[in-house]
Amino acid sequence: MSARRVLLLVFGVLILLIAAGLIVAGGALLWANSALTDSEGFYTTNTVRLEEASYAIVTEPTHIDLRVGLIWDWSDLVTLKVEGSSDDLAKRIFVGVAKESDLKAYLSDVEYDEITNWLTVRRADYIHHWGNLEPAAPTSETFWIESVRGAGTQTLEWEVETGSYSLVVMNDDGSAGVDVSVVLGVKVPMVSGLGVGLPVAGTVVLIIGIMMVYLAVRRTRIL
Repeated sequence: MSARRVLLLVFGVLILLIAAGLIVAGGALLWANSALTDSEGFYTTNTVRLEEASYAIVTEPTHIDLRVGLIWDWSDLVTLKVEGSSDDLAKRIFVGVAKESDLKAYLSDVEYDEITNWLTVRRADYIHHWGNLEPAAPTSETFWIESVRGAGTQTLEWEVETGSYSLVVMNDDGSAGVDVSVVLGVKVPMVSGLGVGLPVAGTVVLIIGIMMVYLAVRRTRIL
């Protein structure tokens, strides 16, 4: 076999391996998007009960940067869902997303609890912040990026943006004693598109690899 055919065979085999990886990866994404999401396409956490005697329960500030270079901004490609339901039927709940700076100003000198593990377990851990003031009702504030309030189960959906944000759970009248069960969900529409696109690309690459291997190993007919 000539050196040219050897190189063709080597590259053909490498391309076949790449094709197999693309097809397997695409299949895995399609499976995950079907088996691990809810009816709306969200990947969800376990239900976590948030119960504290303070005025508010907030998450640690999350610093989000979805920009790629100076041109692309991938904002709105990830959607966050928060489902909250009050475990005290006598109270109406409030769930909101706010910029870190606005929320800090709102809770200045207010007693609240900050979640330190982003709801990754069934029961959250907290850092307690002491304060002497009672906050204004969250429903009276206008700085919220997204918010929901009311009795029963409330669902907040937010298309994630670049910036520094926190999530807060309160009683809608701003009173102390928060007792809410929460489920977090994340939806990334790109996953579904990649799940379809990768196998298609893998099939094309597979055909190219097969042709290269065939050309490398075929025997030249001698007339």
